[in-house]
Amino acid sequence: MLTIQTFRTDDEVIEKANNTPYGLSAGVWTDKGSKIFNLTTKLRAGVVWANTYNQFDPTSPFGGYKESGFGREGGLQGLWGYVK
Repeated sequence: MLTIQTFRTDDEVIEKANNTPYGLSAGVWTDKGSKIFNLTTKLRAGVVWANTYNQFDPTSPFGGYKESGFGREGGLQGLWGYVK
């Protein structure tokens, strides 16, 4: 599913994106590197892609926020649940 909405400011788009009970993934498309950094650090999602979508590094941890998941799978963070 893809949701497209209009916005006027970066703060407005962050508020709209984070105003959901879910947070599995998000994507940011822009030609400005500073805007990518600003948006991706404020979005509450398990994975945030920049100028691409659905690209995974199998060694990176994966998991969601809010009702989209608990904890992390994969990577070193995914192993901490099995270590005492």
